[in-house]
Parts: sequence; C-alpha cells; structure tokens
Amino acid sequence: MTAFSSLYWQHPPQILLQEELSKKYLVTNVLHGFSVTSVPIILLLLGYCMTKVKKIGIFQAWGFLFIGTWVCLLVACFLQDSTWIGHFYNALLPFLRNTSPLFSGILLAILTNKVIADHLLNNRYAYYIFFLLTFGVPTVFGSDIFNYSGGTTAIYAWMVFTLGVNLPDSKFSKKAWYLLTGISAILLAIMLVLMPLISEGTHGDLSTATRLTDAANLFTVSFSFCLVRLLLMLKLDEVQLFSLLGIILFSASAFLIEALNTANEKSAWGIRYTELFEAIAVFLIIWAIVHIYIKSKFFQKLGMLDGKLDSWQLVDLEKNIKLTWVYLKRSLYEHRLILSVSGVMATLAYISMFMTNVGGRVADTIEGDKSYNALTYAILQRPQIIVINALLFIGLYLFLRGLTNSFWFSFLVSDYLIIIWCIATYLKIASRREPILPSEVVMLEAYGNLLNMVPHWLLLLGVVTLIILLCVVFLLSWKVKIKKLSLKTRVKYLLIPAVVVCSSFFWNHDNFILKKPMRMLGIDPTFYNQLNGAQINGPTLQFLNNLDVVIMQRPEDYSKSKVEEIVAKYSNKAAEINKTRTNDLSEQTIIFNLSESFSDPNHVKDTKLKGDPIPYIHQLMNETTSGYMISSGFGGGTANIEYMTMTGLPLANFSPTLSTPYTQLVSAHNYNPSIVNYFSNAVAIHPYVGNFYSRPKVYEKFGFNDFIYLGSKTEIKHQEKIQNNPYLSDKVAYANTLDVINEHKGNGQFINLVTMQNHMPYNKDYYSDNTDFAVEKAVELDDEIREQINNFATGIHYTDGYVADFIEQLEAIDKPITLVFYGDHLPGIYANDMAKDGLNLHETDYFIYSNKVAREQGAKTDLVKSRYISPNDFPAMVSEATNSEISPYYALLTSVYQNLPAFYIGNESNSTSVRNVEYVTEAEKLVSEQNLTEEQKEILNDLRVIQYDITAGKNYVKDTDFMKIQSSYGDE
Repeated sequence: MTAFSSLYWQHPPQILLQEELSKKYLVTNVLHGFSVTSVPIILLLLGYCMTKVKKIGIFQAWGFLFIGTWVCLLVACFLQDSTWIGHFYNALLPFLRNTSPLFSGILLAILTNKVIADHLLNNRYAYYIFFLLTFGVPTVFGSDIFNYSGGTTAIYAWMVFTLGVNLPDSKFSKKAWYLLTGISAILLAIMLVLMPLISEGTHGDLSTATRLTDAANLFTVSFSFCLVRLLLMLKLDEVQLFSLLGIILFSASAFLIEALNTANEKSAWGIRYTELFEAIAVFLIIWAIVHIYIKSKFFQKLGMLDGKLDSWQLVDLEKNIKLTWVYLKRSLYEHRLILSVSGVMATLAYISMFMTNVGGRVADTIEGDKSYNALTYAILQRPQIIVINALLFIGLYLFLRGLTNSFWFSFLVSDYLIIIWCIATYLKIASRREPILPSEVVMLEAYGNLLNMVPHWLLLLGVVTLIILLCVVFLLSWKVKIKKLSLKTRVKYLLIPAVVVCSSFFWNHDNFILKKPMRMLGIDPTFYNQLNGAQINGPTLQFLNNLDVVIMQRPEDYSKSKVEEIVAKYSNKAAEINKTRTNDLSEQTIIFNLSESFSDPNHVKDTKLKGDPIPYIHQLMNETTSGYMISSGFGGGTANIEYMTMTGLPLANFSPTLSTPYTQLVSAHNYNPSIVNYFSNAVAIHPYVGNFYSRPKVYEKFGFNDFIYLGSKTEIKHQEKIQNNPYLSDKVAYANTLDVINEHKGNGQFINLVTMQNHMPYNKDYYSDNTDFAVEKAVELDDEIREQINNFATGIHYTDGYVADFIEQLEAIDKPITLVFYGDHLPGIYANDMAKDGLNLHETDYFIYSNKVAREQGAKTDLVKSRYISPNDFPAMVSEATNSEISPYYALLTSVYQNLPAFYIGNESNSTSVRNVEYVTEAEKLVSEQNLTEEQKEILNDLRVIQYDITAGKNYVKDTDFMKIQSSYGDE
C-alpha cells in the first residue's frame, strides 16, 4: 500500500489534473486519501511494538536503516546517471544528518517517551486530548502549525510514534473496534468526497480539493488508529516489524522515488503498469532483505548492543562507562590485525595519491586555473577515493595471505611493494608528467627505462631494505605466532582480489553493472589526461582504469588471405591513380594545422553575430578546397581528431571503450603507421604543456623527429599572448612553425601544429574588444552564453588575421607547401538541443591551401569531394591536392574519401563493440549503413579489415608493401 502510494501519486492520473469536478475525480480522491493511511498505521504499530513488545532495538533499527539506505542508493545509481555521494555518508549517521526525517522522529520519540509518558500522557484522557490537539487543530483550521508537511517530517513521526508507544489499553470488545474502524473509514471517505465539493463551492475551483489527502489530518490518523487497534490483536514477529521499517525507509527515500520516476517515464510498458510492478517488487525485495538481515552476524551483534543499552541507568552511568571502555579495548585487541592492516593501507593509499603531485600541487586541469595543495587535496576532496585505493591495497595483502598463509610476510611485503609502487609513480610523474600505465608494464624494456630514472643510491636502499624486511619477517614469524588460516578462508582471500582485478577489464564497458556507481563515486578514467586521472583517482585506480580497452569488433571475414586480397586490390588501384600523379609526397612540405575549437559561430543554427569574425578565411575557403569537417567531438576530443588526421583510421570503427586512441592504443602499440612515415623529417608543435594525451610517447611512436612544446628540449622560441588570454597566441604558433620550415634545408617535411589560443574557458575577461562581433541571436540566450560566444568570436577573429599573415609568408617560401587548416571541434558553449542540432554542432570549418611553388608543381583546388569530409580523409585529400603518388593504403583511403559519405558518430552506443554511426552526404543528409550502396559497403568493409589488422589484429599488412609508395606501378 505504501509502495503504491509513494510511486503512483508522484505522477497524478490525468483525472486529478482536470479543473472540472466529476464522479471519477471523487473516486480517485478517495483512493488517494486511503492509500496515504499506510504511513500513520506503520508508525503507530512500530511505536507500540518497539517499546512494549521490544522485539527490536534502536541499534538493530539503525543497522537496518543503514543497509536499506545503501540498497536504495545502489538501485538509484543504476536508474540514473548520477547520484549525490553525500547520500552514502548520510546513511552512516542518518539521525544526526536527518536524512530520513521519519526515522529521526522515531528516535526522538524513543528518547523522550519517558518524560512524555510520565508528565503528559499519564492517563487515557490526556492521551485523547493530546491526540485531538495535535491532529484536530491543524485539520479544523487548515493550517500546518506543527510542520507536518503532509506526514513527511520528523515532528510528524514523533507525534504518531508517541501515540503508538503510549497506546492505552482498550476496554472495548473486538466487535466494537470493528464498528469504530468502519465508522472512521466511512467518515474519512465522506470527508474526501466533501472536500472537492467544498473547494468548488467556496473558491470556484479545485485548489483546496486535496487538503485531506495526506497522512497528517485528523480523519486519516483516526482511521489509522482504529485499524491499528485491530491489527494489534495479531502477533507481529521480527520479520514483520522490520518489513514495516523497510517500507517507511522506502517511502522516505526521495532520491530513490525520483530515480524510479525517471526510469518509469522511459518505460516501454507504460508508466502505470510499471508502477504497479514496482509496488509488488518493493514488497518482495524488502521481505528478502529483512530475512537476510535478521540472520546475519551483524544483526546479532547489534542485538547485543541493544541489550547493553537497555541495562543502562542514569544512577549506574560511571559503572557503565567503565564497562564500555573495557569492552571497547577488548574488541580492539581482538581485531588488532585487521585494524592494523586497514590503518596502514589507508595511510599508504593517501601517500600514493600525494605522490602524484607536481611541485606540491595536484589536480591541475587543462584550463590551468585549478589546482590544490597536495597534502590536503585527497583528504578534503577525495576521501572516498582514499578508501577505494585502501581496499585495493588490502586486496594485495589478502592475496599474499591466501598464497603464503603467513600474516607477517603478507603484511610487510605488501607494504614494501606498495611503497615501491608509490616511489616509481612519483619518479615517472617527475620525469614525464605521466603515471605508470599498463602498456609500459607489459613491455620488457619499460623496466629498464624505469630503473634508469631511479638514482643508484635509491636502488641500493631498496635492495637493502628488502633484505632487512625479509629478515624481520622471518624473526616475527618465529617470535609472534599468528593463527593460520583455514583452506576455505585462504581460497576466499585468493579469489576476492583476483575477481576485483579481473573485473577491471570490463570497467569501461557501457553495460558493466558497476559503471554508474563507479562514476558516481567520482572514479573518472580521464584518458585524455593521464596525470590528472592519477591525481583524482590515485595511481592504482588509474592503472586499472587503463586495463579495459576493447579496440574494435573483429570483422567476420578478417583473415590473412582477406588482407592479402585487399592489398592486391588497392595495389592495382594505386597503380592506376599514380599514372596521373606527378609529384612525390615525401618532397612536399605538409602542414596539418589543428586550430583549437575553430568554427564559425554564424554557422551554428539559430546563432547570428553582429558581423563576420573570419572574413579572410571565408575568402580563402572560396578560393581553395574547403568545406566542413565532421568532428567526433563537441567541446573536447582534440587528440581523437588528431589521431584520425594522421592515421586515416576513423574513430567510428573503433569500439566505444576505446575513447582515446592516443593513450589507450598508440602508446601501447608497436605498429602505428601514419602520414609521418612518408617523410624524412617530421616535427610536432604545440605551444602549451606537452603531457596531455601522452603526446610525447605517441609522437615518438608515430616517428616524429621532434616535439616542440613548453618545456621541451627544443624551445618554443616565440611566446606572446593576446591581452589577458593565458594561452600562447596563434601568431606565435605560426612564427614557431615558420622557424621549423626555414631551419629544414630539404624539401620534404611534415609538420603537425596544434594551437591553443582559442581553448576554453570562454567566460573569462580575456579581451577588451569582445563586443566587436557580439551575438545578436542565439538559442536560449542568457548573459553567460552571450559573453562566452562574444569572447570566442573575438578569439577566432585574431586567428583570422594571423592566418592571413601566415599564408602571406608561406607564399614567399621557395618550397612546395600545403596547409591543411581545420578546427577540431566546436566549443561547448552553445545551448542548442543536441538531439535536434547534433550534426550542425559537429561541423567545423576547414580548407586546404597550397602556396605558389606547390601550385606551379600541379597542386589542385578542384578535389573530387570537399563539402563534408571526415578527419581521416585528410591524408588522401592532401595527396590528391599535391598531385602526389600514393601507396596502396592511401589508395584505400582515397576510395573511402571519394566514395563514402563522412562518418558521423551520433548518440552513445549501448554496445561495447560497435558505435552508433551515421553517414553525411554532400547534401548534408544523414544515411545509415544499411542505406549505403553495395560498392560503398564493400569499401567500408575493406577499411574495417585493414583498420582491425593494424590496431587489433595480427598486422599482416606490416609484411607487405601496402604502406609503401612505389612510382610507375603500371609499368611493372
């Protein structure tokens, strides 16, 4: 009844939302009024049974409340995307934090009952006067003078529970109580019918029609009181009493009711059928939890505490305190081993998080404006993460204990290994601004590299400490005997850590059962910034976060023979294409310029600026190959775009668990073919810190000769900012690029330039002239969004001028230079509906420009397709634009670019192996894979086979000439 009431009336039936009175309305109101009587009935029953029958105590009630609240919270975690972590803390101290007002009222009633019973309710007349005053006065005058709030507050629970505690003995017969119950039911029904009629007659509407449909009016409580007198003739056992507590807990769990309602609105069954099913399920779940709870050792120990509490008297206070202290010391001694292990592991967990600091600070964000003191950050900001890491460390101890059955060896050796782990983490971060990753551990050479970072004195100290430690273990094992574990316990100790570690191989799967609770607890893999991930999660959790990488689904026809077939097919196609190509790609200077967040606000639907912030680039786009690149990100995902432009492999073909190829794939993979391989000289430039997305390691894997960033060996020579913007400007990004071009004496060179000028945040006072291109129109415009768009538009206007200067200087260089300029994603500042305008919010501007020398050598501006392209199309496009001969692999990419629509990653996929992907035609129409032509499907499958072979398969293409450019294929 309570479950139905809590669920059903959260979504009032349509009849109650009508303004006209009808018979259906009156019947519904009566049903509503009777359904809410369950709460006062339960409170009255509990009041009588918990004090007079005394089958359950306050500690047992607290234990059930604690466990029940956690169950509710876990259910809520699975039903919605996020749940406030404070609810879990509140469950530990529910009365002090008043997280369950009804339970707080129950506790208050128990504590105050002796005084109330002796001085206020000391006879039956006082009892009934108290009853009438507490519920009759608010009902008659229609004012909630006691703050009952319809029966949801602590004071309401205190009142009703107190009435149940002091329920006077009845002098009426059973038949009389049947009669009184019937009369009170009829009276309640009459009042529930009359109230809407009175409301309509008095106010002309139904504004006060539901005044009596709550648990705090006199008629509801009177009916509940009479019914309880009948129910008390039944003998309630522990299971029934705890079930009543459980249903009170459920009805008071606002966060759970909200989560259920959110889920119900999405239900395919229909909301009313779902609510009915839930009402039945709640009853059964509570019944099951109660049975498990009362049979647990936890329940029995709480019962012992309740027994001790009952023996406490004020006159024996000093004696009882001494006895409690003796009991506490005995309990601490009995559990000294596990308490010692837990305390040490919690300390080491804190130390491990502290060791992720850089210069005494942690949690530096990519904005660069948030950091915390390393000593206090974990304790004040991430206490739950300390606990989780401590549990992981305890798991190591348990595994060693189960393996060796030696407490001292397991405890001390696990401590030693954890300390070594902390030191190694600190050294790795100090050296490379990155924590230890699984990809490094599985590579044998990583151990040598790691040891080379360690000072020799520290290595010597570690060896000496280990020898001393083993001697101490031997001595303690001999002198201080610890009881050996049984075989059953040892098996448990081995299995528990193994299961936890093995589960980490599924943590990033969308359908992993604990994914939502983990995210709610604040465990965020932060793959784009491994250092930040280690700082917020701890290095151990972050290490485990990186274990779950499902690269992509294996194509059904993947095999060595299929790969060889594709190699032969596109070798012929490359030979055909190369007949008309006259240039050598390796002799060209190619610049891939990822311009941070560059995109035209005027292109965003329903957004209009006062002017055009990028007139030069628009003019250039009209004169060159240009259009819109379909980004896989919105507001972020830079490295993913960068990966696609250099490898030609679309993110769309990877599984959803591979969220950041740079950190999850390239850094751990030995075979990473990219456009860099076609050049004898390749340089990456990023006028910012270089540790994000593991770029130093990734660029090394790709084959770059140098990576220039703030802090690199090769300096960022030019450093200049615009007004208050904290990032280096695009002007100096281009100045450093020109230095690299001019310093290289040969012709062939590849440059990957990633700018930072227009990076978030945009709500800062960066520019004094940020109204020159002010917003005139935008979706759901408010002052904050207006300010952000204004700032962003001003930033890209500066970029427009710097691009013009850069192009002018490229024109004067006596080398064939081709610039691929593109924005990686739109800034996440627009208020458009993603479901409606999703495609538009993933369209960034791009152009391909060739300088005078390149044009004289045959550079093209009339490419086969250009309006809508994918980032992975750029290698094929730049080869066509420079009229350069290509490899069989680039022949495949050319077929993809020329024949397939652009890849668009839509909504998140429920699958762990396949993303939701649509395709954008030149007419800006979205088509599904099923609607592609047979030729397009064949090309797409060829790409998937090769992509799988390169990234997740056996690298069959590595032993072929698939990646090599060979001139005059047709003559061989």
